[in-house]
Amino acid sequence: MARPPGALESGSRSGHFFVLGFVRWTFNRLYHERYGRLLVVLFLIALAVTAGATVYVFFYTVGTSTVQTPDVQLVAGPDIGSSCTAYPCASGAVSATHDLLTVTISFFPTAAAASPYPASYYSNFAQIKNTAATNTHSIKSIQVINVGGTTSDLGSITVYYCTAQTEFSASGTLSGCVGSFAITSATGGSVSGTFPQSIAAGANQYIELAAYAASGSTSATSVTFQIAVQWA
Repeated sequence: MARPPGALESGSRSGHFFVLGFVRWTFNRLYHERYGRLLVVLFLIALAVTAGATVYVFFYTVGTSTVQTPDVQLVAGPDIGSSCTAYPCASGAVSATHDLLTVTISFFPTAAAASPYPASYYSNFAQIKNTAATNTHSIKSIQVINVGGTTSDLGSITVYYCTAQTEFSASGTLSGCVGSFAITSATGGSVSGTFPQSIAAGANQYIELAAYAASGSTSATSVTFQIAVQWA
């Protein structure tokens, strides 16, 4: 039998209102029971938590770090001894980790008008050695950092980076080196030149120094600095 127009819609609406009415009646009864208010609150909190829930997925990677000796190492050059009894002189040693060279060098006051400047020259001051059997590495930069001490007594300390050991000329210059950086104040910087520089397995590259103090400097004062080698 055909239903009158609107009969189905009216039935649906009636069922809808019946469900809402039942929910309201249930909440009303719960609310007035001894523990009803607590149950209503917990139910509403559960709805809110469910609506705002986030699913977290954790992925794990197991890693092992193994201590190894680095391929590229700092090595004290033959210009550096264990102690000084005559000057000019350089003394010091490399740490057991092969990444820190601690050295004391001597340099002398030089008249400002002198040319070339009389200076202390260390033509095999330190070496950068690739101890790998087959791997070629890359020297990314040579930086002079943490300049301190009595910098007012500083004339100049020039740090040279050379891919082959080179002797200073009679005029105090080097040829064939990658570049240099002159420390003339407390400001550090990077050695000039084209980087990165490749260093083959078993090869040595060199850091050389030329240093002189200011003409009015005081004996026994010192200037400190660090040379940082970045490699990969």
